[in-house]
Amino acid sequence: MTSKFRKRLESGEIIVFDGAMGTELAARGATPGAGASVVAPETVLAIHRAYREAGAEVLMTNTFTISGVALIAWSGGHWLADTRVMNESVSEACTLARKALGGGGYVAGDLGPTGAMLEPHGTITEEAMRAAFREMARLLAAGGVDLFVVETMSDAREMTLAVQACRDAARDIPVAASMAFDPSKQGGFRTNMGVPPAEAARAMIAAGADIIGANCGSVTPEQMAEIVREFRGVTQQHPILAQPNAGVPELQAGKTLFRLAPGEFADGMKQVLQAGARLVGGCCGTTPEHIRRLRQEVENWKAGSAKRPSTSSGLRL
Repeated sequence: MTSKFRKRLESGEIIVFDGAMGTELAARGATPGAGASVVAPETVLAIHRAYREAGAEVLMTNTFTISGVALIAWSGGHWLADTRVMNESVSEACTLARKALGGGGYVAGDLGPTGAMLEPHGTITEEAMRAAFREMARLLAAGGVDLFVVETMSDAREMTLAVQACRDAARDIPVAASMAFDPSKQGGFRTNMGVPPAEAARAMIAAGADIIGANCGSVTPEQMAEIVREFRGVTQQHPILAQPNAGVPELQAGKTLFRLAPGEFADGMKQVLQAGARLVGGCCGTTPEHIRRLRQEVENWKAGSAKRPSTSSGLRL
């Protein structure tokens, strides 16, 4: 069976994702987190709609923090009886994203990191972590998502378990894997767990991801372009997803700020497109206006591509 999003990928065109949810919730006076889909559904819906109106083709479900909840709910090889909060949050998040699309576009089921450490450095077994991700993926699939996005991963083992869990839950739904990088003192970029981009790309491919990517982290869009180029050096066959923050995060008076203006963000994303990313959006600090300017840049890129020689590399989709 070929999913409709897989067919969209096969077009080879650039696909625009939405921007941040957590920082937008905070800016609108709501508490960030998956629970907002239940306690502040109109706010979540308004954010989704703003991104859709700005030109986003893919909306991410407000489920980033639920992976940790799922892990807590897994105990002794079985699910705890009271998983109502998790189930309700995922279901409502899927409904809100679909409603905001208004009959078009695609819903991406968002799976974030659990926040736990795997054995032997931590206390969580691979079985428990994979089970938690599998339940998350099952709930997202039941909610009708068009693709899974395993995002903001630092540990290649955790990313692998999440991708495999998505495959376990629904083999016909495409899976994107995305890892977060920071500049390294030794040069280049690494995740918090010390994984460089090329190694991460190979790990995401080995895990079975249809799409490989990078998001978040302490990098600018221009630095994200460098990471994309490293990915492209590993594979010419996999579509690349890039979702940088609105600049490098700054801590001021106990608050994390993202200062990159929408126009500056879009200018930086030109380099991301030139580097080879074909799925683009924003992460922390990006707003509907950032995505609106990105959409304009993508349209300019598409118009210019009609005048450029074809460089198609036969992406694996």
